[in-house]
Amino acid sequence: MIAALRFDHDDLRLWMASAAVVLAVHAAGTAMLLRWHEPLEGDDGSAAIVVDLAPYLGPASESKQNLAPGPEQQQFAPTTEPQPEKPEAKVEEKIEPPPPVPEPEVVLPPEPKPLEKPQVEPRPFVPQTTAPPPPRPSAARVASWHRQIVLQIERHKGYPAAAQAKHQTGVAQLAFAINRQGRVVASRVARSSGYAALDQETIATVQRAQPFPPPPPNMAGETFDFTVPIRFNIR
Repeated sequence: MIAALRFDHDDLRLWMASAAVVLAVHAAGTAMLLRWHEPLEGDDGSAAIVVDLAPYLGPASESKQNLAPGPEQQQFAPTTEPQPEKPEAKVEEKIEPPPPVPEPEVVLPPEPKPLEKPQVEPRPFVPQTTAPPPPRPSAARVASWHRQIVLQIERHKGYPAAAQAKHQTGVAQLAFAINRQGRVVASRVARSSGYAALDQETIATVQRAQPFPPPPPNMAGETFDFTVPIRFNIR
């Protein structure tokens, strides 16, 4: 503690001495400036006073350079201990996962549209104004009508006298057609008997036998064809 006080007292004296020297230098400079403005005898202005003012470091700097470092000075020196180096923080690199690969879109074919059934408009109901057709005649009635025609031809059959005298006999096939009134509309000999006289008699017989019985009313058709054998025999 005593050494510290002694050190401060010496510094104070040095600073006071330095201040006095600086004031003296400034005073001398001021006086020289004042004298420079007043002309002196024999001064023709050719000579000039040059004052070299060197910087004065002062006794304080000299005393500080000459003083050897002692234990007292080391007490005031700041003690700085080396600080341990902080370990550098390791920066972990984050590995980002790769972006997900988009799945390809599966486009399904459009479903086939069901076929629309055509709408069938119902037909308007038309009441039947005509009577239904009558039923067809039975097979027995048609067969009875055929027998009547054959019997009528047989009743009108003749025998030529010249053919009887010559004993000409035979069978001729007669084909003819009648209408709904029983009239003959066509006739011919489908197969000859072998004699011209007998064939002519065959055509004459069907012409004499008309009109024949008309067909049944419910039988379809306008004309009806027949083939009848005509026999010529001598008894």
